[in-house]
Amino acid sequence: MKANVSYSLILNKVQADYLAASKYGINRMQALVSLIDLTQTEEETYEKRGFTATVKVGQFVASEVELSRLWRCDRKTVSRVLDQMNQVGLISTVQSNRTSVHTLLCVGSWIIDGETIKNSFFKRLSER
Repeated sequence: MKANVSYSLILNKVQADYLAASKYGINRMQALVSLIDLTQTEEETYEKRGFTATVKVGQFVASEVELSRLWRCDRKTVSRVLDQMNQVGLISTVQSNRTSVHTLLCVGSWIIDGETIKNSFFKRLSER
């Protein structure tokens, strides 16, 4: 785990209201924070069972099954939460038959041990 991490999280009213609400027995803000923790802050090659992808800063790879274990809920709940996060513009997801590549749209940058790392996928509020 990184020693000293901060990030610039920018939300519009719809996104903040979505995260503040609770449905399906899951804390949505906690779910978003866990996604931020999974997000790459440096480019990496992801390989698993013959599937290879370049994961850029601001992206992470996670299947619904993996997230259901992390969030301790069923896969259907994960699917709903991810769909809703996509709808309100917090993330963008591209699915394949092996896994999903998620792109974080609401974090502008990370500051890790004093070094700023920009998220090139960050979308201004007017663009979300």
